[in-house]
Formats: sequence, structure tokens, C-alpha cells
Amino acid sequence: MPTDKQTASPERSHPMDVLRKFRIVVGAVRRHTRDLERACGIAGAQVWMLAAIAETPGITVSALSRALSIHVSTASNLIERLVQRGLVERLRCTDDRRAVRVRVTTAGKSVLANAPQPLRGLLVDALSRLPAETLARLDGDLDCLIAHLNGGADADAANEPL
Repeated sequence: MPTDKQTASPERSHPMDVLRKFRIVVGAVRRHTRDLERACGIAGAQVWMLAAIAETPGITVSALSRALSIHVSTASNLIERLVQRGLVERLRCTDDRRAVRVRVTTAGKSVLANAPQPLRGLLVDALSRLPAETLARLDGDLDCLIAHLNGGADADAANEPL
């Protein structure tokens, strides 16, 4: 039998109840990120990028930034760190020497093999498993919340990894 909390109407929701749920989500993301960093020795965003590169060997930097929904310069900086650690290698395209493709090295594959799942991030994984109508409703509700932040929202933050 549902409890009062489970059957509560939206009018009865209290802002602090919703805040606590945000804390649960953020806490779960932080915990997963720490677990990734501990297991892999690199930042969680780098693991996510490494996994995306492994899924599409030879991906371009711009395609990778689109796939991860991050700015191209952020993608370039993350790739540079992965290259410095020997986890990714850059490949110049033969037809267009300006274009760069990246692929995971053997060392990078080893890092991914030791990483706790999901590699693409806990929140992205959970969002991708939501029913389409739930995801659409959440998207609209978050738009409404952002609108109520009274100028305290930074739209550029949408292009930065968590």
C-alpha cells in the first residue's frame, strides 16, 4: 500500500523534499566519479571520453564533442591529457591533414577494463534508461526550474562535464 509520500500530489511537495532528492542524485554522481577515479587513476570525465573514443575508434574531436555534449575546446583539453598519459593517440587524416582522429591505445583499453560501470557516467546512463515521456517531462521541468533561478544560471555550464 502506498505511503502518503508516494501518493502526495504535486501541490503538497515541499521544496526541501525536492532539494533532498537533488542531493541524492548529486551524491550518487560524486560517489561514482570518485570510484572511477580511484579505479582508473584519471578523472571521471576522462574515463567517459576514453569510453566514447573506444566505442568509435578514429572519431574526430568535433564528433566527440558532439557525442559528449561538451565544447570542442573542452574535448581538446581532455584529449590532450589522455594523450600525455599514453591512453589515446592522435591520428592525422590522410585526405585532410588539419583533421585529427583519436583512438584508444592498449594502455587506455586496460584502464577501461578496470573501470566500474557505467563508463559513460551514472547520470547519463540513468537518463538514457528513462521512458521517453518521463525524460521529456523532466526536460521541461528542468527548463522551468532554470527559468526560476533569476539569472543565477550559467548557460555555458551546459557544455562542461560534471
